[in-house]
Amino acid sequence: MAERWLDRWGRGGKGRGPSRTRRHAPSGALEQFREWLMQPGVLASGSVVVLLVLMCVAVIGLSRGRLLPAEGRIVDESRTARVEFEVIDAANTASRRAERAVVMPRVYNADESAYRELEASIRTLPVAAVTAQSFDEMAPEIRAAFNLTPDRFDTLRAIGGSESEMEAWGGRVARLMDLLADTPIVSQDELQLALADPAQRMELRLPAGAARNVRESAAISASADNSALLRTLVTDAGFVGSIGEAVAHRLAHGARPLFVFDKSETDARRAAAAAEVPPVMARYRVGEVLARRGQVLTAEQTFLLQQEDAQFRQSLPPAAWMARWAGVLGVALVITAVFAVYVRLFYRELGRTPMRFLGLAILMAGGAGAACWATIAQPGWLWGMSVAPVVFTAMIAVVAFEPRLGLAMAAAQCAVVGAALSLPLGYVAVILAASGLSAWQLRDVRSRNDVVRAALVVGAGLALSVVSVSLLSRPLLAQGTQLWGEIFSDALRAGLAGFGAGALTLVFLPTVERLFDVTTGMTLGEWRDPKQPLLRKLQLQAPGTFNHSHTVATLAEAAAEAVGANGLHVYVGALYHDIGKMNKPDYFVENQPRGFNRHSKLSPAMSLLVIVGHVKDGIELAREYRLPRSLVGYIETHHGTTLVEYFFDRARREAEEEDGDPGASAPPDEVEYRYPGPKPRTKEQAILMICDAVESATRSMPDPTPSRIQSLVNHLATKRLMDGQFDECNLTLAELHRIEEAVTRTLASIYHGRIAYPTAESDSRTAAASDSRGPAERAG
Repeated sequence: MAERWLDRWGRGGKGRGPSRTRRHAPSGALEQFREWLMQPGVLASGSVVVLLVLMCVAVIGLSRGRLLPAEGRIVDESRTARVEFEVIDAANTASRRAERAVVMPRVYNADESAYRELEASIRTLPVAAVTAQSFDEMAPEIRAAFNLTPDRFDTLRAIGGSESEMEAWGGRVARLMDLLADTPIVSQDELQLALADPAQRMELRLPAGAARNVRESAAISASADNSALLRTLVTDAGFVGSIGEAVAHRLAHGARPLFVFDKSETDARRAAAAAEVPPVMARYRVGEVLARRGQVLTAEQTFLLQQEDAQFRQSLPPAAWMARWAGVLGVALVITAVFAVYVRLFYRELGRTPMRFLGLAILMAGGAGAACWATIAQPGWLWGMSVAPVVFTAMIAVVAFEPRLGLAMAAAQCAVVGAALSLPLGYVAVILAASGLSAWQLRDVRSRNDVVRAALVVGAGLALSVVSVSLLSRPLLAQGTQLWGEIFSDALRAGLAGFGAGALTLVFLPTVERLFDVTTGMTLGEWRDPKQPLLRKLQLQAPGTFNHSHTVATLAEAAAEAVGANGLHVYVGALYHDIGKMNKPDYFVENQPRGFNRHSKLSPAMSLLVIVGHVKDGIELAREYRLPRSLVGYIETHHGTTLVEYFFDRARREAEEEDGDPGASAPPDEVEYRYPGPKPRTKEQAILMICDAVESATRSMPDPTPSRIQSLVNHLATKRLMDGQFDECNLTLAELHRIEEAVTRTLASIYHGRIAYPTAESDSRTAAASDSRGPAERAG
């Protein structure tokens, strides 16, 4: 076993031991590949890598080339046409269609009630005069409307009394109404609008359903100002003399507008006429500048860029599309391969937990995809949308896994987003700065304040980084005021994105712990609290074990910090590693009164069951109180598969004493007197194993001087090393040496030499001895 350890760790802890090298070498490359493929976790991890490649291909391929400059912002890089294309010249097209629309005549509908009322009032005027018998009996409304006088009344009566005159009167009325169709009467306001209309034409829809087109200048309004025109119109109809004046008065003062403007019909006809005009096309040739660096991007230029992008995609032949996707696949393979190799080299435990590796892959691809698609949807918020998802997922990786892994994942995401959106190199600098700050601030989260502080620091770092990158890459001489406004607004958005990512991390921290099966410093701080029910119960039922656990925790924390391990995690694990002793506390020496030992009346085999059983009891208690799974690992592994030496030696001696007796039992098998394991799988678990053994052994030393403590620590650590207890954890010999030094130093400070304070009897003897000496002796 020792040979295996030394062969493995003599090369820095990274090589394989003789147990692997002594295997029969495969006969060919295919056999080697098959043997590698059958190793635990290889197929599952390989599937996760393939899935990650596909997700990266989807993110890059679906986002590539879709990010366009934001309208209203200053263009950072000139954009030229990659393909010859045509677009509708909106301005010219709109102008031509407007020209066609305005020549369409305005539509007017006859107001039938007003039309019929006017015709009836004129046609029945002689009949009304005949019916009235005298001028005074004539209705005042009729007299006012026609401005009748006694003479005009007599004339009307004469007309009404003659059948031939009435027939002629009806003909004159018909001619008048026909003339009014050519000289329409409209409201004063509508007359002004009609005269101002460019069409200069009117379409009149008469009550009979016929339509007539007239010039707008022919229209008049029913007012006194048009009396002369109306009198001429009446005269042309055959009304002459005083009767003509009466009819003209009726038109000028009492007539309502005979035609009403039909806006909906007019707009519909003009729209239809405009739609008939074909669009005017503008042609752009390859290389022609569509948006120039330093200019503010207008709506027309935005439309041009969108059309150019659509035309470019449509113009690509199938071979070009295949080459494009092959390039996307190649980039995704490179990014994924580098990330997977990094994980393989420095985080091999992820290969043994495929679900955690899958979670990491989904987190990486999801963050990159969210950054790409959010930026495409809101290009004006580029520094917020492209940063927030990447920083958020980097924070989650730092908390759930390890700071360096969070940095590596952020770098991989940065490569994916940069390749998908063709972002400048400054984006890489901003993301690396933000992820570095996240790793620094969140490497040890022990309270919510730590996360809030991290959010503030990351937000401030992002704002400063964006300002620096903008000063380096943006056209500073163009649109001065607007440019500085954009720079500071971008910095503000990036800062808010960083702070928002930290806030989301705080919100989702419990979910992250549950999904990735990790225990953060905040949770460890809660379990470290002495008021935890499980620790209070341990203190009351097994006070010796409680004190032992606290001493072991102090030793383990110091040792972990000496080798860069998680000191807080191993400290809390040490507090709970012996909770199983609560079920039978009197069977463990630290809880027994001096001179009393329950094992003296038990057989070694029965004592073994009690001692070994505290591991199983501890696991059951941990599950009952919902102790985090990572802390349960300390309970399982703090004895590994070590030998219970005391009871093994006792059983062996009893077997030797019974040797020769026919009924004597067989000598004990060493395997039966070992803990069931498992062995430590992490540095922290290995550290706890060493500290647990050392603390128990040191308490039994009669004179724990620093040199004796150092010898004891080295002996126990080497003993477990030779026993193969550290075979399954990534602990190196150099780290083991530093652990020994830290444990020795801490134990020496705990068991430091103390002054023997004199009693009253010793004081009197010292005084007497001093008085018996001569003056010269006392002076010396």
